[in-house]
Amino acid sequence: MLIGSFAFANTQSVKKQKNVLIENCTNKLKVLFDLGDLSNLSETELYNLLDNLPTQVLNSEQFVDCTISYTLTISVLGQSVAISASGTAPTCEEAGTIARSGIKSEAKKAEKMVAEIMG
Repeated sequence: MLIGSFAFANTQSVKKQKNVLIENCTNKLKVLFDLGDLSNLSETELYNLLDNLPTQVLNSEQFVDCTISYTLTISVLGQSVAISASGTAPTCEEAGTIARSGIKSEAKKAEKMVAEIMG
């Protein structure tokens, strides 16, 4: 389970906590969620997870803009595919919504592409 709540100091920092990388540089916040290999999830479980990825970061209003990125690996018909998507916006909630939409779209494209190749 991922938790999208983090507290930040006003200093430049890079933190890695489990599968989350946080960078605070020049009033711009970057948060990368590495979801790892999700091949063990059913298609329904995968899309439920993608629908509920975190998009909010505590104290993010102190930054000029926010970038949220999600990366994951899935296997379709025995083929592993790494996908990622990012969103940048004035708020982390907006950035996360953009990235979440992008990662869902990329996952669907990856499944379709691998199915066509293997089909």
